[in-house]
Amino acid sequence: MSEVVQFSVVVPSRGDPAKLELLFAALEAQTFERARFELLLVLDGVDLSSSLVPRLAALGGRALRLDERRGPGVARNTGAREAKHPWLAFTEDDCVPNPDWLARAAARIGDASQRAPDVIEGLTEGPAGRPLRHLPEGTLQYLPTNLFVRRDWFERVHGYCERFYEPARGVYFREDADFGFSLEAAGAAAVREPSVRVMHPAEHGRFYDPLRWAARYEMDALLAARHPERFRDRIEVHRIGAWRIRRPIVRACVLAVVAAVVALVAFAAGQPRIAGGFA
Repeated sequence: MSEVVQFSVVVPSRGDPAKLELLFAALEAQTFERARFELLLVLDGVDLSSSLVPRLAALGGRALRLDERRGPGVARNTGAREAKHPWLAFTEDDCVPNPDWLARAAARIGDASQRAPDVIEGLTEGPAGRPLRHLPEGTLQYLPTNLFVRRDWFERVHGYCERFYEPARGVYFREDADFGFSLEAAGAAAVREPSVRVMHPAEHGRFYDPLRWAARYEMDALLAARHPERFRDRIEVHRIGAWRIRRPIVRACVLAVVAAVVALVAFAAGQPRIAGGFA
């Protein structure tokens, strides 16, 4: 007998009503049977706008609230502990799933002609319809914008590592890669399914956003310590033909900083031509 697929949709949120309005509308438009999925909205240290309470109830959803901000990893773990269905469906509060998001995931799970998955990563697209991330064939990034995980496998790897969050600045990063690498190490069958789609808004749209988010890379040391081989082989590795280049943007930034320091030293030493060249 084929599996009757049921989903617990887990969404960490900072409570922005404008974002949640779009998410709720997308979930209301799902072609998947309403009785076969629940919504667990985990509010990360904030309250839910009273205007959205009826919408959440109509979706058969529940709001779970963390007393203080603890990051999306903790929020996802909190939602997963309260889930009642065998499959966890993760997305984020600024995403808009396609109307057939859950239906296509269920179809892939129930497809007897293909390998039975424990994890499915769908396609996350930007507003222009282009993939948010470009990955080499056969690899996954485990983006929690569009990720399905059997609940027993989630529990087997103890969910998301909650150390990938720095509360003083509200910085979080790499908890998704760490979770995926943990699933792989445990032997979970993970697949990509590009027909399962959500839309994500453009990243870093403001001029200063890249600077604001640069602090996230402090989390790389923790990821490298927990998964050294996968970190070396998979994190920001770019292939050009037979060449494999690791972290080109980081390396370019290091060179830029070194050049700036040399330019300043040369200028202070009265060597304007050398300073100009390095600048």
